[in-house]
Amino acid sequence: MNNSPIQVHTTVNGQDVSAGTLFTQANHATFRYSADYIAMAGSYDLAPSLPRSTAPFFFTGLGPFSDSAPDRWGRRLLARELKRTRLTEIEYLLGVNDLTRQGATRFFIGDDPVADGSGVPALADLPDLLNTADAVQENRDVADLALRRLYRATGSLGGARPKASVWDNNTLWMAKFPKPNGDDWDIIGWEAATLHIARMAGIDVPDHRTISIIDQEGRQRTILLTKRFDRVLPSPNLQSAQRIPYISALTALSATDGEGGDWLDLAEFVRAIGADTQELWRRAVFGAAIGNCDDHLRNHGFLRVSTGWRLSPAFDLNPEPFDPQTEDTHQLTLFGDSNISVHSLFGKDALALFGVRLVDANLWASTLASALAQAMPYVRMHHMDSYSVEIMATRFSHAHDAISQQQ
Repeated sequence: MNNSPIQVHTTVNGQDVSAGTLFTQANHATFRYSADYIAMAGSYDLAPSLPRSTAPFFFTGLGPFSDSAPDRWGRRLLARELKRTRLTEIEYLLGVNDLTRQGATRFFIGDDPVADGSGVPALADLPDLLNTADAVQENRDVADLALRRLYRATGSLGGARPKASVWDNNTLWMAKFPKPNGDDWDIIGWEAATLHIARMAGIDVPDHRTISIIDQEGRQRTILLTKRFDRVLPSPNLQSAQRIPYISALTALSATDGEGGDWLDLAEFVRAIGADTQELWRRAVFGAAIGNCDDHLRNHGFLRVSTGWRLSPAFDLNPEPFDPQTEDTHQLTLFGDSNISVHSLFGKDALALFGVRLVDANLWASTLASALAQAMPYVRMHHMDSYSVEIMATRFSHAHDAISQQQ
């Protein structure tokens, strides 16, 4: 592993600048801001746990830079590409394609960004990328070149589900793939539909669309494309696209993977930075209504806009089938309770936490109820298979009823 000093860059006032230096040794790291960056107009803390100072910061693993490294799927790809079972956290960090790395944080050794170069696939390459992803998931042999190409496209995109960045129409998109086997229903199709319903309810979500492709076995597969919100797009080429600083809620709260977190802490952080706590509440209610239990801190984030942080568009909104015998258990708790319901989020304490007036909550409930009522007609209109439609019918009926009771 290269132990050379690593220059950490970010975006300030639309320009790429050097913020400081990262020193690594084995699985430990030290970061120090540069005096020039601290004095720069418009500079900011790269993370709440890295307040601007000339003093060094020490941490094990990646600490506040974990958003820039691959998550479960990307780690699996890199280990497969390198034909190794164990990598250090720094190796994961420096293996990410600079062009597609999440947010604006970049890493340079000397004058060159690490893992620099072309290789971001185009939309037309999706069938090959899907076939490679299938082979990896099924532990089949795959050509080194194909594996490398998929890893470079995946980069630091989070989550366990296969995904990749693709370039289309002067815009960078994230493509999320279905699994070759194991999905009991059209999970990708339902995520796309849920994003549409959330937007109807006034929740900020990325631009998105789905495409269908035929895989090498002749099966029709659905891929979800969401526009990368950490770039200023469209841009004539990917190299010149302005990067927007991004931190996950995990980094914002200085938490670690495996800590589900609590809406209390997240709401207090959002209030402290002057962002929209009412939008955060709407997302919490929507997630409770559709049974989005995979709502951990990496599935919420913040973008640096002008002189402050604001909520990023909502993402990873996935409904779960409704089971009347079992309460939904969320990773993100509410006042320590993981069994979050629509009713609890309309309670006095929850509304006070998010700064939402009861009259406004009830008014928005009518909008959300109307949007939820469109779920089943929407997926049928988009030709989702009948099993996938029916498996969510009770969920959205229950969600509509729960919201309607609040009006």
